[in-house]
Amino acid sequence: MHKVNLPLGTRDGFGKREARKYYIKTKIEKTLLENNFMKVSTPLLEHKEVFAEFDLKQLGTYQLLDSNDDSLILRPDLTLPLARFLATNNVKLPQRFYYVGERFKISKALSGKYNQMTQAGIEIVGYPSIRAELECMLLINQISAEFLQGKVQIELGHAQFANAILDELTQDEILKKKIKAELFRKNMPKYLAYISVFKDRKEYEFLEKWPRLFGNISWVLRKIKEYELPEEAQRIINELTQITSWLEQLPKQKVLLDLSVAPPQNYYTGITFKGFIESISEYVFSGGRYDQLLENFQEQAEPAVGMGIDLEILADFSDISIRKEKKDLLYYQPEQLGLVNKILTKRDFELSMEDDLKKAFIAAQKQNTKLYRIDTGGNLQNVTEDCFD
Repeated sequence: MHKVNLPLGTRDGFGKREARKYYIKTKIEKTLLENNFMKVSTPLLEHKEVFAEFDLKQLGTYQLLDSNDDSLILRPDLTLPLARFLATNNVKLPQRFYYVGERFKISKALSGKYNQMTQAGIEIVGYPSIRAELECMLLINQISAEFLQGKVQIELGHAQFANAILDELTQDEILKKKIKAELFRKNMPKYLAYISVFKDRKEYEFLEKWPRLFGNISWVLRKIKEYELPEEAQRIINELTQITSWLEQLPKQKVLLDLSVAPPQNYYTGITFKGFIESISEYVFSGGRYDQLLENFQEQAEPAVGMGIDLEILADFSDISIRKEKKDLLYYQPEQLGLVNKILTKRDFELSMEDDLKKAFIAAQKQNTKLYRIDTGGNLQNVTEDCFD
């Protein structure tokens, strides 16, 4: 017998969950198309070099060899393929793009996560304005209201905040890397050990409290005022404060701040944001600004903001109910196929699959709908119990 069990970390999509996922995907695509986003579809397979920004081993990528022994990757991310797309196609910028596709990452054993996920996303390229970030966060709020009862919280951060603090303290790049690694992990023992070299500096009090500066945005901003920050770090705080005041104008939008969070990917350069609901650990939305990414694929950099949307989580936790449209059944003989085609251009029927009129009538009763047939004159006739007397 052929092997019928699925590879680890994969699943079949079917039934109500798949219907919800399709409905959500369709609604999001319709919204983006109506707002003049250009759809881009990239291949599942890319050359390994496209993902040079990733630690491929740590990420758990699927790697293959083609017939020429070139290394290929099943895409673990859809932003880098879009950057490659822009570098290899003559697309006029600035432009707003969107995508929907599958990504593949090998999850840790027994983690309960799937290796194949459907992701939607937007990439706003060529716009340096903060309006690019705000459009992403407005979309988060709208999707949250439509599918998740407005429960999504936005967590703000900044990819350069840690550098803005540490660059003023030391030029030791290895030490800075170690401090950031443990800061982002919230690994306090190791973090405190690494920052102990600054114990005699006035900045030490801030460094000691830094990993705990996350949560309610008004609380974080109130605490941060207790410390004198480097000029660039203070500029970032001012920017985050301003963005927060705008986001709080949105209905039911709760905003959090994390000053010790790692950027979603190492190519991010500015404001970062994540959207989540409290009942789950994974983020529904994740994105931010990455103004230098295109330099990896072409000579000229372009300002850009991107955001991924996890359609799997939306399908699992949305509160929408997909109602199956009830249609009348049409029973026909195979030689009447031409007539069936004409009838379907004028009226919406579900075609009966039964070979017997009586069975078709019973099936219609079970579905609580009407049954019609085509008579010898080519006209529609409502089938009732009287037809079987």
